[in-house]
Amino acid sequence: MATYGYRCPHCSDIEVAFPIGTAPAAVPCPDCGATSVRVFSTPMLARTPAAVSAQLQRAERSASEPEVVTSLPPRRTAGAVTIHPATSRLPRP
Repeated sequence: MATYGYRCPHCSDIEVAFPIGTAPAAVPCPDCGATSVRVFSTPMLARTPAAVSAQLQRAERSASEPEVVTSLPPRRTAGAVTIHPATSRLPRP
């Protein structure tokens, strides 16, 4: 069984399970009875890592309600130079 998404013009989106390849183009909405048309979405073939999922959710929340910064980040000292490990063996002048 595969899950197919349908969009009702009056209510919200609904999901209905049908055998693969047998989903109709439209189904009646279970709430109001209006004709809900099928919508296509990307398949969930891979599982998103927890860290990526948390960051995506945080970005979605921040889009409508931006997070408020209460303090400035710590300041770097003027003389401190960080050297990337990949460039540490290069000759220096």
